[in-house]
Amino acid sequence: MSTTNPITVFIEYEKFQLDIVTCNILHTRCYIYAIACFFINTGESNRPMGLPKLDKPEPLAKMAFNVLRDSILSNELITGVVYNEKGLANDLGISRTPVREALLELSSKRLVRFLPQKGVVINTFSNREVEEVFEVRTTLESLSIHKACLNYETLDISGFKKCLLNQENAVNLKNAVEFMAADRCFHSQFTKLTNNNYLIEMMRDIRDIVHLMGFRGLETKGRMQEVIKEHKNILNAVLQGNTVDAIQQMEFHLESSEKAVKTFRQEE
Repeated sequence: MSTTNPITVFIEYEKFQLDIVTCNILHTRCYIYAIACFFINTGESNRPMGLPKLDKPEPLAKMAFNVLRDSILSNELITGVVYNEKGLANDLGISRTPVREALLELSSKRLVRFLPQKGVVINTFSNREVEEVFEVRTTLESLSIHKACLNYETLDISGFKKCLLNQENAVNLKNAVEFMAADRCFHSQFTKLTNNNYLIEMMRDIRDIVHLMGFRGLETKGRMQEVIKEHKNILNAVLQGNTVDAIQQMEFHLESSEKAVKTFRQEE
C-alpha cells in the first residue's frame, strides 16, 4: 500500500510543493517521479538554458552620431559644405529626429557648427582656438610622457612601432586619412599607459578636435615626414628614461603641429 505525503523542496532557488510517493514495500521512501511532478505542477523551469544573451541595439541617435563622427574624422564630410538634417537623414536611411540629436552632440564636442536657417558645417577654428586647444593638449600629453618614462625599462613598444610603420606607409601612399589615424594611434599609446581613466576620456574628446585640425596642418609641404621624425625622437627619449628630454621633444612636436595648422589658416 502506498501513500502520498506532501513535502516542500527547493529546486533552482525556487520553492515548490511536491507530492512524494511512499511505497512502504521495498524502501522506506521512494521519490518516484519527483522531477516529473515538479514540471507538471509548475509548467515551467527557471533553470539556465545556456542560451547566448542578446545585445541590446544602440539607439538610432547614437548610431547616427558614430557614423557622422567617423565621416568627419575620415574627411568624407568636408569643411565648406553646408549639410542639412533631411539630406543626412536620407543618406542614413532614418528619420530626422535621431540625426538632429546626433548633430547636437557633435556640436557640443565642437565638431560641427549650426548655421541658422541653413544647416550645419564642419567646424573650423580661429587661431585663438587653435592656441587654446594645443595649450591643453600639451599639458595632458606631457603628463602622459612623464608617467611613461617612470616605467621605461618594461615599456612594450610594439604598439608604437606599428603606428610608426602605418604612418610611413601612409606617406608613401599620400593618404592623409590613414596618416592621421596612425598619428592618433601613436599618441593614444602614451595616454593608455597612464591607466588614468579621466585623462583617457579627456584626451579622447580633445583628440577629435586635434584630428580635425591636423588635416589642415598636413597641407604644409613635408609636414608628414617631419611628424614621423618627431615621433621617433619622442619615443627614443622615453626608452632612455630621459623624462626632461622626452617632454621637450613632445612640446617641440606639438609647437610644430600648431604652427603648421596656423600656417594653413593664413593660406586659406
